[in-house]
Amino acid sequence: MSFLAILGLSVAVLLLMTANAVVGTVPRRRVEEFARLHSLRVTPANGNQIIAYRATTRRWRAAGFTLGVLAPAALSRSYFSGFGWALAGWFAGAAVAELRVAHLDRGPRASASLAARRAADYLPLIGRWAVPGAMVLTILSGAYCVARHGSHPEGDLRAVALCTVAGLGVGVVALAAMRYVLRRPQPLAETDRLAADDAIRSRSLHVLAAAGMVLIGSCIGAQLDAAEILQHNHVTGLFDVLLAVGFPILGRILAYWPSPARDAAGPA
Repeated sequence: MSFLAILGLSVAVLLLMTANAVVGTVPRRRVEEFARLHSLRVTPANGNQIIAYRATTRRWRAAGFTLGVLAPAALSRSYFSGFGWALAGWFAGAAVAELRVAHLDRGPRASASLAARRAADYLPLIGRWAVPGAMVLTILSGAYCVARHGSHPEGDLRAVALCTVAGLGVGVVALAAMRYVLRRPQPLAETDRLAADDAIRSRSLHVLAAAGMVLIGSCIGAQLDAAEILQHNHVTGLFDVLLAVGFPILGRILAYWPSPARDAAGPA
């Protein structure tokens, strides 16, 4: 079998997997996994909320991953786009999914608690600082690239500046999306449905923080590539591992960090 035939078969399999994620049913284990992460009791009343959430997130993550694999390859006319683009596509799809989930099953009426919702109620400290910390790292990386330009004059400072702006822009969008998810109205419903709504809100914040951090990490890697820093630095291997593997691993851990259900904040 020729290489092109193998490539075509691989693309076909990828598209079939994406189609199954888009139109297929949500497996029971996905609902059970969500319930374990949040110590949530699944009931007939809140089960459809969880299934709708899992279906929406799976659909957008699969679409983002497929786009991350195929689009750069088509634009560059190369057969493979690389792990970084595929991962960035997955996290971008995850971020879009969480924003789409904010519109699911809101109900005809919203409720207001006597206590304001805080990010600390849903995210650990590392989750609350993941995106701001990555933004600070982007600024420091851009400054480092400018400072080392004299040693590496072949570097493109305009591309470095563009990557810096892109990283900061991703951070601003991620923080705004997290704020939107945190403050979105809550349906006036039974206790079990409110618990599921809080669990979905918590998981959305985890995934958005992780996605923002990973995408900003991709911008940092692009900064160093544009400045030609990695090609001349004796710790190139360490940087490559940190940027290509470290950020995604941290993002995966944060996205699936267990978060017990939040206690009721008081009567509506």
